[in-house]
Amino acid sequence: MMGDVFTQYWYPIITAFHQGKSALPAHLGISADDYYQITELVGLVPIATHDLPQYAALQLRHELIGMRDDELSELTELLTEHLDHHQPYAQQMATVLANASMGSQHLWRDLGMPERPRLSQLFHDYFPTLHALNHHNMRWKRFLYKQLCESGGDYVCRSPSCETCTSYEECFGEER
Repeated sequence: MMGDVFTQYWYPIITAFHQGKSALPAHLGISADDYYQITELVGLVPIATHDLPQYAALQLRHELIGMRDDELSELTELLTEHLDHHQPYAQQMATVLANASMGSQHLWRDLGMPERPRLSQLFHDYFPTLHALNHHNMRWKRFLYKQLCESGGDYVCRSPSCETCTSYEECFGEER
């Protein structure tokens, strides 16, 4: 099982990060020690942030996320509440996922996953109660912000009922 979550989730996340194909900040948003340890566990060679070709973009991403620190904290807290702490590096995954949520694309792309079904499986394995709440298969980033809105956060809830919302297809339609 341990090798499975590393192969299914951590490997593609770190690979995409190394290739500049994610919206993650330096060290995936986790401590440098955790980043190096997880990277070695999945069989990749850790790359120092300053040696990555997207170093300037990482610095900018870090600054932009820093301006949304409260939002990042709320997302991390939401994910942590639903975390399966038996999964390896569970808290780190919550932090990585919260950081990826700061990106501007679909969450699976911002995280560096190869496709949305893999992200859904990650939610199933790492955040099972949150996964169960998304019974209409809403897009994950929208779903997370909807959860923050419903918990009384300062996020705009656009419709009292998704089924009556004029933007229904944006949340539940196919992702391209």
